[in-house]
Amino acid sequence: MRSRRARRAALLLPLVLLILSGCDRISVDRAAGTKLEPIPRRIIALTPSLVETLFALGLGDRVVGVGDYVFWPAEAARKPKIGGLFNPNLERIVSLKPDLAVLLPSERDLATRLNPLGVEVLVVPDETLAEVEGSYRTIARRCGVPAAGERLAARWQAALAPRPLPGPPLKVMISVGRSAGRLGEVTAAGRRTFYDELLTRLGAVNVFADAPTRYPQVGLEEIVARKPDWILELRPDPLTPEKKAAVIRDWSALPEIPAVKNGRVK
Repeated sequence: MRSRRARRAALLLPLVLLILSGCDRISVDRAAGTKLEPIPRRIIALTPSLVETLFALGLGDRVVGVGDYVFWPAEAARKPKIGGLFNPNLERIVSLKPDLAVLLPSERDLATRLNPLGVEVLVVPDETLAEVEGSYRTIARRCGVPAAGERLAARWQAALAPRPLPGPPLKVMISVGRSAGRLGEVTAAGRRTFYDELLTRLGAVNVFADAPTRYPQVGLEEIVARKPDWILELRPDPLTPEKKAAVIRDWSALPEIPAVKNGRVK
């Protein structure tokens, strides 16, 4: 989740920003001899996690467009929608006149399409907890609010302090994607993901930590064989009570799994 800028520039940046508040021109810090980039004022991001980061950094008023699957915070959900990973709406994006797009590595194709349009792109990886934390600082520095990035990183570190669950380690499966209404084509969180790291901090066992890829597609027979005590299913959209019931109903087709048998599908 990081290359870092020179620490001297990072220390001088808050002072320079006070002097240049409201100014969008490229300026030169004569003391450091460093050229400062213009502060972005119109920002877009498609991925919900990056939009949440922008708002957590206090940059919500600069966000002019978000992805179709952004539902939180409420202010972000009301922003103009600009498509998703596979269907970004370039015409809508151009109409919003962004000066910065904050993207994930998986969105590099969009980055190559935005650069010729004069839109600066900031790519921040977020596969691991360290990368997520690093993204706070990277985005904050680029947007001229480095202190906000440090504060958010500090809160993040405090909230993620290891808190092992009592009792023997629980075996957990995290489903990050599947077709609604069916159990085929289940994508699970594997090793070297922040999901796996979070389970480790809880003293739990990721049943697919030995997978060869970060997000393997797993078969039903393999899920049954690994006997997860808990199944956590992540969905991109808010779950209504009806949708939650449908998720549990789908998994009820595998009653031999401890998680299903003991009502531990969430």
